[in-house]
Amino acid sequence: MQKFIVMSADALVKEDLKILEKMPNYRKYVRGGACTESMLSVYPTVTYAAHTAMATGCVPGKTGITGNFEKIEPATFEHPWVLDHKFVKVPDIFTAAKRAGLTTASVFWPVTGNHPDVDYLINEWPGCAPDIPIAEALKTQGSSEEMCEIARMYAGEMRRSGDHPGCDYFIADCAAEIIRRHAPDLIMIHPANVDGARHSSGVFSEDAEIAVRETDDMIGIVCRAMEAAGYGKELNFLLVSDHGQLNVERILNVNALFTDLGWIALNDKGGISDWKVWAMSHGMCACVILKDPEDTVFKGQVEKKLRELCSEGVYGIGDVLNEQEARDRYGYWGNFSFVIDSGPKGLTAFGESCSHPLVSLMHNLSDYRHGHASHGYLPEKGPQPVFCAKGPAFKENYVGKAGRIFDLAPTLAAAMGIEFFDCDGEARTDLLRADRK
Repeated sequence: MQKFIVMSADALVKEDLKILEKMPNYRKYVRGGACTESMLSVYPTVTYAAHTAMATGCVPGKTGITGNFEKIEPATFEHPWVLDHKFVKVPDIFTAAKRAGLTTASVFWPVTGNHPDVDYLINEWPGCAPDIPIAEALKTQGSSEEMCEIARMYAGEMRRSGDHPGCDYFIADCAAEIIRRHAPDLIMIHPANVDGARHSSGVFSEDAEIAVRETDDMIGIVCRAMEAAGYGKELNFLLVSDHGQLNVERILNVNALFTDLGWIALNDKGGISDWKVWAMSHGMCACVILKDPEDTVFKGQVEKKLRELCSEGVYGIGDVLNEQEARDRYGYWGNFSFVIDSGPKGLTAFGESCSHPLVSLMHNLSDYRHGHASHGYLPEKGPQPVFCAKGPAFKENYVGKAGRIFDLAPTLAAAMGIEFFDCDGEARTDLLRADRK
């Protein structure tokens, strides 16, 4: 029985492979397998929307996970992270595997909380719930007592805030323990230390290079565990990622402009008393939501203003998409009327403040959207994600054409020899050995 480990190294990009090529675990478990030239992310290029697309093979509009947050809530600055699988509207690779009689595991793979088809589950939660005891938090997300025990075994390597890289070594160690005990047929894990380093220090910073090297450690931890479980020859290891990042030079608070125009009203304490339009940030793009989307006159006024801001070229807005354009071009839809995106080179991230300054040069390292680098922008921009796979299901020394990150699920299903569901992705059978096509 072949085994599959999928490691999604958040924000790993093609350029990082030059570093990994020199690292021992990458050379042993990844190099010499099958890969694509690059992978195109989804829109918006944010972690939870991307990983749900990767697991389901569907675009964000279909999955219902259109960002990192549970819902788009206008006129509020509270954005709870979407953790529970109940919000996903389409089936995924875990369900396909279970229907085929296979065992599954997920360690920090986004939006798998309480997933009924994951046998061994440790959901992504620290940083989102830093004040809740580990066992309590994991139980609310569907972890069994055994999974809570495993988490407690390695919790010393993870600071309570979920800081990197301690959190990521915790992920790798928990995954390795699950493998040694149960050797699941499919385990999908998600370390995010590369993403964290880029947010805090810039896209191609020294910290980012260190984080890439740490990723090699994590590859070794989980692959050696599968060897220790007796499945070294049956191991298929996939190294994938969700998006890249671009450097940020300024934060544009579009809501401050809407306030100037009288479209957002503030009370005498600076709180919001009423609103007609709201911009919610996904980092380097923002959804523009109308309180009354049926008010076509006001919608026209908003669109005119947004396109003026874009054409003036001084605010860092590179694209304005209406709801139909976002749907047709990127499979992205929801309760918004427009999306505004950063310029062609990035540089601008979007804030939500209703107060001036309109443009801020201050970074906020506590908010991934406003660090020294970020994402969320149109998927064709910037450094691109990766897809690398090595093992008995995949060709050796093969480079295929560029793909899309939501090709992962159907390709994985084909490699595993199981049926998958109707989806937007393509099974990349060109990467597979002849007996797996």
